[in-house]
Amino acid sequence: MVFYVRYLKPPTWEKKKKGKGFQYFIYALITITNDLGNEFLAEDATLCHSWVKHPELQMKAQQLDEWKAGSRQLPIFLGPFTANMVGTGEACIKVQVLDIREDRLKVDKAPMVVAAFSAPFDKDNGAPKLVERQFYVGDEPNTRFKIWEETGNSIARHLWDAALASIMFLNDVAKGADVGMPALNQLLTTPRSSPLKVVELGSGCGMVGIGLTTMIENCEVLLTDMLEAEEIILRNIAQSNPKTNSVAKFQTLDWNEPAVELCDKPVDLILVSDCTYNSDSQPALVSCMERLVRGSPDALILVALKRRHDSEAVFFELMQKAEFDSQQAKVKLPSHNDETDEIEMYCYRKRAD
Repeated sequence: MVFYVRYLKPPTWEKKKKGKGFQYFIYALITITNDLGNEFLAEDATLCHSWVKHPELQMKAQQLDEWKAGSRQLPIFLGPFTANMVGTGEACIKVQVLDIREDRLKVDKAPMVVAAFSAPFDKDNGAPKLVERQFYVGDEPNTRFKIWEETGNSIARHLWDAALASIMFLNDVAKGADVGMPALNQLLTTPRSSPLKVVELGSGCGMVGIGLTTMIENCEVLLTDMLEAEEIILRNIAQSNPKTNSVAKFQTLDWNEPAVELCDKPVDLILVSDCTYNSDSQPALVSCMERLVRGSPDALILVALKRRHDSEAVFFELMQKAEFDSQQAKVKLPSHNDETDEIEMYCYRKRAD
């Protein structure tokens, strides 16, 4: 499984008296966990902490620390620095595994530990409880894709493994790779005179839908989730770099509500990433997808999931009962001891009468 550096205590400047003056230190408390936050990195790792001047991203100082197997948290102290070194501007810190230059997402290759950029902070204000992930997608050198998530315990505003796999998979499809889903290949590679209409359900931080707008042109993505996800999604939309004539927007959506206005609009593709873990919400999710495709019977639904418990089998039973046919593929993510995790990808379409 993939692990993520997280800030239990976001970075802040600490001032300590020394002689007639003061020294300054950057302090933070980190952990390294899986997407659910219920497993910690269980192997040794050398970490590199970098103090970076914001917004120029000029590196000011670096320090190494050791994460030990069995650890649950690690305090970070960078310094000491003089007042002149600190200056008056903003800073951020990056925590990464030593010698891992970048977090690149491509099929069958992903980072084992995802680096964390803090939000900016200064001498008077600590960093807010946010973390930025910076990924490079595919083989191209200039495909940096930045996404914010919260560092707290809300799973609604965190990145999940299936989102990373979806980005890898969609980029492969958009480049014309044969993934065993010919209808999806055709949809994402055929030039269009009108925009590709995409709806993402349970967008969370918006990584998958926003990511798609950075891969293909002439694509309109509507990100949907509960109101609590709006702030982080809008932040990520604001800093995105979509392709020509592509755009992402946000709309609140409760799967239990009719959402007549949304369901009356045409849709070509529905994205669902790691939304099947809660068996109680699965009937509402499937019903929502049924309503969306009622007026667009040729629409495709791409579902990405990481199986976490047996109750997720109910989702497939509900989709079969709703007369959706599927094609399947898998994306591998790294795990312990050179093993891999598999993220399942399903491309659904309503069964023809």
